[in-house]
Amino acid sequence: MKGKFTPLFRLWHWLTVFSVFGLLFTVLLRKSFLNKNAVAEIVRQKLETFGVAIGADQAIAVAKAIRAPMWEWHYIFALFLGIAIALRLWLMATGRAKLPILAVLEAKGVQEKVKAFVHLLLCVTIALMALSGAVYYFHEALGFQKSSVHWLKELHEFLLTPLLLFIALHIGGVVRHELATKEAIVSRMIHGDEVR
Repeated sequence: MKGKFTPLFRLWHWLTVFSVFGLLFTVLLRKSFLNKNAVAEIVRQKLETFGVAIGADQAIAVAKAIRAPMWEWHYIFALFLGIAIALRLWLMATGRAKLPILAVLEAKGVQEKVKAFVHLLLCVTIALMALSGAVYYFHEALGFQKSSVHWLKELHEFLLTPLLLFIALHIGGVVRHELATKEAIVSRMIHGDEVR
């Protein structure tokens, strides 16, 4: 296993973790505290206590303005994810990382195949989410009408559930592997191949 967790490989891994969890945090905010309908209702009710009445459309516009910085962070984390994906592609192109599909095909035994397959599904899901989000965001620059790429937004949002499942399976597999083999895989992913 020597050389498996090189500095560039670890950079790719932790950049991916940082960006994916940052993106998930912004989605959590969108679906909870910064839900536009809930925020609009709070704004509308609060303004009523000051004797100011606004319509639903106006309240939604204010709510969208309040949560605009959250979307800016979503795009920043997406940029970091794009850099991580480019780094992974470069690592694979230069032979410094294995193609996930090759890991599945070369895996020995059922447990190794399942582990490699979950990792493949995680990689594919992240790539599809990144691609669908990027094309939707840059649709005008790419020459598409917003209405013609709306399905990409739906795909992007749909992939959230499988992504959460594959992340949970990946983390669970790492913990199980760590406890079962004592190979210090977590330490090696942080410090490199020298176990500390």
